[in-house]
Amino acid sequence: MFGSQVLIILGFWLSCHVNHPMGNQLTGAAVGQLLAYGRLAGLLAVLGILFQLILIGRVKWVEKGFGFDRLTRLHHITGFSILILLVAHPILITFGHSIQSGAGYFAQLWDFFFNWEDVFAAAVGLFVMIPAIVLSVLVLRKMVKYEIWYYAHLTFYIAIALAFGHQLSVGSDFISNKIFANYWYALYAFTFANLIYFRIIRQIIFFIRHRFKITHLVSETGDVTSVYIGGNNMDLFPVEAGQFMIVRFLTKGFRWEAHPFSMSCLPNGNFLRLSIKGAGDFTRRISELKPGVSVFIDGPHGVFTSKSCKSSKVLMIAGGIGITPIRSLAEEMSAMGRDVFLIYSNRNRASIVFEKELDDLANSSSGRLKVIHVISDDPAWTGEKGRLDKEKISRLVPDFIEREVFLCGPPPMMKSVRLTLSSIGVPNNQVHYERFSL
Repeated sequence: MFGSQVLIILGFWLSCHVNHPMGNQLTGAAVGQLLAYGRLAGLLAVLGILFQLILIGRVKWVEKGFGFDRLTRLHHITGFSILILLVAHPILITFGHSIQSGAGYFAQLWDFFFNWEDVFAAAVGLFVMIPAIVLSVLVLRKMVKYEIWYYAHLTFYIAIALAFGHQLSVGSDFISNKIFANYWYALYAFTFANLIYFRIIRQIIFFIRHRFKITHLVSETGDVTSVYIGGNNMDLFPVEAGQFMIVRFLTKGFRWEAHPFSMSCLPNGNFLRLSIKGAGDFTRRISELKPGVSVFIDGPHGVFTSKSCKSSKVLMIAGGIGITPIRSLAEEMSAMGRDVFLIYSNRNRASIVFEKELDDLANSSSGRLKVIHVISDDPAWTGEKGRLDKEKISRLVPDFIEREVFLCGPPPMMKSVRLTLSSIGVPNNQVHYERFSL
């Protein structure tokens, strides 16, 4: 999708500058080249920003093809290239016009700001965007809280509005080509129609239809609490085992934060269950929630589902709280008749979430579900001990090469297990995982 739009824009840009009234701007004087490539940088920067809005817009028809997790990573990566284009655009354009007019660089900037229509607003928009992009780098390095990054990113919408006017009022590509201008309007309309529907309207429809509320809470382990969510017509809520939701609890101390949590039980048409580990300021307070609190749900999201599995044999590997989507998938796939082997790794027995549930599921599965716990630091544990490595996988699951693998756990554990699986010959396309992060 994005590649085709780049080609279309390049086509319009080439047509405009190769067939320019003053001759081919791409092979002529430096002035023409600076202006031409400066305009291209601006066009690609704006296209990239619109693409970013689609990536983080929870757009279902895009997410189904790539998965929310991969879209989020792509969003982070492409942001840096957009920053380069955003900076290159005004620098090249200003140099080009300063040479053309004979004015100095800063004199030309002054002229742009105060004598060119909508350029000053666009400059303000640029300076609004830059801090949000910088914060993206910091949040990836865990140097600022996600909430700070999230609210800073909302300023992007202001920046886009400020920059929009100058594109059509002073952009020669649009002034000279009404078809290109109309195409540009259509790109904006398409992007914001998807963004508004999937990011806002769809969630409001779900909230009004289902009236999600907390029904009760259950302590699973010392630091894991399950939140049960009920509502109206729950059988119509389109959630699948393995998916996650971005949840906002509408009560004091919680309503200003939204966090992703995966389903920890098979969808049943009666309630949703989110099992949350107290690992931060927000999650440590989950046990303080009360029945009756309204819940706003953005989702469901993700392609970490049974639909992606083609084999009749499955190996599931979970670490810590990563058991939540794995637990629902294990129940679903074993009920579908698949041969499921689950390895669940924890530090000690007290950390095992759903120990009895997993035992019950295995006992009632007619042998289709086998569960093995691997404990790394508990002297009293009499079962499998140590860290999950290729020796354990090869010994516990001799036919691992025939199985599709579903993996979820802390990021370091997932990275280690993926390397281990690769080292023993499991093809990458047989390994399914999502990091459930924003």
